[in-house]
Amino acid sequence: MTFHAVPVHLTKMLDLIDKLVADWRRERPGSDAAAMQIVGRIIRLGRRYEQDVAQMLRAHGISYSDFDVLATLRRSGPPHESAPTQLQQNVLLSSGAMTACLRRLESAGLIARGTTPADRRRLSAKLTPKGFMMVESLIDRRFALARQSLAGLDADQIATAEDMLRRLGR
Repeated sequence: MTFHAVPVHLTKMLDLIDKLVADWRRERPGSDAAAMQIVGRIIRLGRRYEQDVAQMLRAHGISYSDFDVLATLRRSGPPHESAPTQLQQNVLLSSGAMTACLRRLESAGLIARGTTPADRRRLSAKLTPKGFMMVESLIDRRFALARQSLAGLDADQIATAEDMLRRLGR
């Protein structure tokens, strides 16, 4: 791939990813770093969104992962209960991280852990009324942060981005 100079009128729009790709093109002209224009931005945007949500949640004494577990239980519908392995798949935490998260949430009175009535050998985590109320009090703020992050896009751009990201995620 050939390095192309950026027109002067676009230099004010350059970001860290443009600089990263330009540096690699300069230092390794035979390498194709073009995909980093998108992948690098996805990574940066994801981290920024996660940091914004984590900052909002810190004021309530819970982490991003803690809230993800609570929200996953909430959106599962009544009785707002799930097996730890199923939660682990939905929240993408390692087994050890899930165990630690469930311990924290149980200690805070946000979930109760036990066995399921249908199979006493099967463990479950269930939202407590306190956990349910926490999710209810915070979820609209989390959705608002997501909307804020898309504020620079119109409806067609949002639909296009949604479609493209869905395709990339397959």
